[in-house]
Amino acid sequence: MTSSSHWSSMRERGSLLGLKIIFAFYKCGGRYLAVVLLYPIIFYFLLTDKVTRSASQDYLEKMYRLGYLKQKPSFWLSFQHFLSMGFAALDKVDVWLGNIDIDSINYVNYNLFEELLFRKQGALIVGSHIGNLEICRALSSKKTDAQFNVLVFTEHAQKFNDFINGLNDQAKVNLIEVSEMGPDLAILLQEKIDQGEYVVIAGDRTSTTVAGRVIYNDFLGKKAPFSQGPFILAGILQCPVLMMFCLKTKSAEKQQYDLIFEQLSTGVQWNRKTRDSELNKLVAIYAKTLEKYCSKYPLQWFNFFNFWQRDNLSRGTVSPNANSSNK
Repeated sequence: MTSSSHWSSMRERGSLLGLKIIFAFYKCGGRYLAVVLLYPIIFYFLLTDKVTRSASQDYLEKMYRLGYLKQKPSFWLSFQHFLSMGFAALDKVDVWLGNIDIDSINYVNYNLFEELLFRKQGALIVGSHIGNLEICRALSSKKTDAQFNVLVFTEHAQKFNDFINGLNDQAKVNLIEVSEMGPDLAILLQEKIDQGEYVVIAGDRTSTTVAGRVIYNDFLGKKAPFSQGPFILAGILQCPVLMMFCLKTKSAEKQQYDLIFEQLSTGVQWNRKTRDSELNKLVAIYAKTLEKYCSKYPLQWFNFFNFWQRDNLSRGTVSPNANSSNK
């Protein structure tokens, strides 16, 4: 694994196995024991994983140059960055065990989502790997009757779903493992939307199968590749599109969150002539919003890979339909 590897080829250390280990610590000594053991684990992780450490330092350097960070990037700042990721993993277990409730959530722009619930209108929700969307997924069954369908792009999706169901069998979350965006998937998702359900997809990860299906947009002072997929899906479904973020507001040890909704579109419509320009507009809005929340919550960015790498450099297969209008 190198710094030029595509994110999908990099095993996300500490994902499913890490959650199981954390859960075992919880069973033995509660959250306190898990927190105590987290520090040496994260320190070892930082020392031994050069690629993710380099990705953290690159991100922090960009944030510092833009004035979003007052502290100059260092090994210890990267340690805090990694530690934030570790506490997010702890919170994933905590929320599914019922130890985080809706009183821990401060809802921002909730009226955007509440209006959809009232009208029983399905929508596409574009998330990201900043913050902890697991919190709002877990609490959905307590706050509303909303059904979330989360699109995931790794082979570990079903195992993760089984683990979550083992913690909380009331979870109203359906994980849909996706290998590619095709007609069958579009039909399935349209049915979900028509039933008043919500489709959730990350907007900050490029395609796992074909390189080049991206739109390059400014992000933290440099062009970065954003997958076309979520935004093409918005045009296919022609439904309201929201962005959603769940971000910790206090110190790492305290469990208080801002659950934030932003409007991306009230309904995407285009034709052959306007398709590319509309896609570019959607990606620009998403990237600008993503940067806004990175600036406010700088250590909650959990894309530990070379995010700004040109997409066709990390893999050999390039889509013949790759967007090259804004490289």
